[in-house]
Amino acid sequence: MPQLAQTRRSARERGRPRTKAAVLVAQEIVRQVRARGLSAGDRLLSEQRMVERYGVARGTLREALRLLETQGVLVIKAGPGGGPELTTPDAGHLASTLALLLQCVDAPFRAVVEARAIVEPGLARLAAERCTDADLQALAASLERLRAASGERAFAEEQRRFHDLIAVAAHNPVFAFLLPALRRISRGSRLAYGAAQRRSAIAALARIHRAIAASDGDQAEVLMAAMLTRALRSFDRHEAAAMQRPVAWSDAHE
Repeated sequence: MPQLAQTRRSARERGRPRTKAAVLVAQEIVRQVRARGLSAGDRLLSEQRMVERYGVARGTLREALRLLETQGVLVIKAGPGGGPELTTPDAGHLASTLALLLQCVDAPFRAVVEARAIVEPGLARLAAERCTDADLQALAASLERLRAASGERAFAEEQRRFHDLIAVAAHNPVFAFLLPALRRISRGSRLAYGAAQRRSAIAALARIHRAIAASDGDQAEVLMAAMLTRALRSFDRHEAAAMQRPVAWSDAHE
């Protein structure tokens, strides 16, 4: 395919390292998907048609498709009428990649919690400045579920959902992927929330929700920073072993 050949030739002329053919094919497939306005549920061309279009060996094409499947861009369906079908990538794919990298450098869970403590106050500010009525309704509904949650597991899941909704309300796609990915990895730490901690967290989140609803970015940022700083100190004091346990790739898949 001319575009693919031109990309490879242009890279060589600039003296850049040669990119693997399968990666170039995967990149070109994504460009074509965006150019054609395709979305989740749409089917791609058959394998034979793609081999002809991209001018590569069947093995190279299959490697490119597997790469995109790993990244959550598509799923390869088997059997008659099967083939590559587009899906919607989510934060789970970023969490998997990030957890693998963190395992390779022996990063402790404290690093993940610390990163959230730095990022989330700014997100609370953005949410206060940008949230829609639908965002506020979703946060209010999550807060009610938190109050009604019975048991530590249900509470922890809903608390994660509340924080993810703040990231959504910030209307920045980078953070809409990053924060849920960090929180997904955090589940592997198995940090415990006692009854008193749950009550304190609900009260703090309710204050943050009110600040966001009032479009008070300063207050939302201060309240979120205070809550997460308290949580970090508490975990350091009462959950030291869990905080120092190295992140594992498998933590992102629990």
